[in-house]
Amino acid sequence: MKKALLLALLLPLSAPAQQERPMFPVTSVPMSEAAKTAFDEIDAAHRELGPQQAGYFEGKTRAELAMMRQGAERRLREAAMKFYTEHPEDPMRWAAVLRMCMIRDQFVTGVKDGYETAPPAKSMDFLIVDEEAKAAWEKKLGEMVAAMAAAPDVPWEVGEKKMSLDVAQQISAALRAGKGGDPALLESPDALAAKFPKGSAALQAYQSVLRASGIQGTEKEADFWKKLATSPNEAVKVRAEGELQKVKAQSEPVDVKFTAVDGREVDLAALRGKVVLLDFWATWCGPCVAEIPNVKKAYDAWHAKGFEVIGVSLDKPDAKDKLEAFVKKNQLPWPQYFHDGEGQNPLSGKFAVTSIPAMFLFNKEGKLVTTNARGERLEVELGKLLGDGK
Repeated sequence: MKKALLLALLLPLSAPAQQERPMFPVTSVPMSEAAKTAFDEIDAAHRELGPQQAGYFEGKTRAELAMMRQGAERRLREAAMKFYTEHPEDPMRWAAVLRMCMIRDQFVTGVKDGYETAPPAKSMDFLIVDEEAKAAWEKKLGEMVAAMAAAPDVPWEVGEKKMSLDVAQQISAALRAGKGGDPALLESPDALAAKFPKGSAALQAYQSVLRASGIQGTEKEADFWKKLATSPNEAVKVRAEGELQKVKAQSEPVDVKFTAVDGREVDLAALRGKVVLLDFWATWCGPCVAEIPNVKKAYDAWHAKGFEVIGVSLDKPDAKDKLEAFVKKNQLPWPQYFHDGEGQNPLSGKFAVTSIPAMFLFNKEGKLVTTNARGERLEVELGKLLGDGK
């Protein structure tokens, strides 16, 4: 907790402002007007604690930033507590308790002399905390958490988030104890996956365990995902299947077949004998767009020698016109896959693509060579695969 607070107080965060939408949406229960009003206030305070736009920290002392954070924590706590107290029958009261658990107000009342110049590791020592008020609040919060654990009307999204916070603490404790590779570390995510089969928190927990295990990027990673391929959690199962598909694609030809946006029929099997780049991208993705000149350059240089590109657009279902306009304006000669239906893009799910650009390069046999054929690496790989050693 101290480390989290220290980072929040001291790090010069710079990020786009978060969109004005519920920060943790709950859709399994209807929201009363009172709940909407309360959570607008809670969200507003919560956003003050998150990433800020560039320039937000300019002209402010560290003491001012610390007290600004404390003010946001207090406003969030008071708004959440007010709703919880005044609406004892509303299921969203548990979402209010969840928010209070996530923030854990530190009750900072000021800073001591020397705070401005104190090294980060010592900054916590210069905070003035109302320990009595903090202890009383922690006791009250504990009582509310216990009540939530026994309540029959907790929205499943709230229950999942609270359990995921507990799992995250357990994983962090294991890491501090040097047990990042302990197989028992999977027990908590397993329980989370079983209790909330439609949620996404279990996948995040498994990913934390994977990073902590030290096997990510090694041959042992496949064994990790094999154990999760039969998970009761849908998101975990789909991700595991995709990760295993990537492993399988390194030794067996991959099948991809679809009708492109421009009507062309695309069949990866029909392109055996050629080197194929499967480019997962989107028009809204800055790094993806920045990569296009490099791909066009490679296409112009190697297409006649057997290089093909297939675009897989991850633009939103209602952005087909935008995609077509972009392709025309930038004169992209290769076909584009576009998913305008509901749910996850089938191809990104098939290959467990979690971030873009993701550039999958297949050799003449249709086997996966790399999932990161970006920049100079694309040119190097093409030289190897098309025989020029260029």
